[in-house]
Amino acid sequence: MSTTRTNLTLDDVRNILIKAVAAEAGVTPVELETDQPFTHYGLDSMAALSVGMEIEDALALTDPPVDLLWDHPTVDSLAEALWQLLNGEPLAEATDGRR
Repeated sequence: MSTTRTNLTLDDVRNILIKAVAAEAGVTPVELETDQPFTHYGLDSMAALSVGMEIEDALALTDPPVDLLWDHPTVDSLAEALWQLLNGEPLAEATDGRR
């Protein structure tokens, strides 16, 4: 994956995720609870793939880890992981208690 320091803030990354996940889940961004798992909104693996592709495009990521959405299944944890990737930092463990 190519990593370069970005002008995006963590809040920018979170907002991009909120819009992408909300659109796929069929809810408004305001209705999306960022600490709830994607499965709470009925997102399956196909929906996750769609969200993943949208995120890659919006953040100009190439070759992100394939299990990124699985390992970070909430907007909050995924935003942190993407922020780390965008800034060339190693990924921290998922914070959802699964590991």
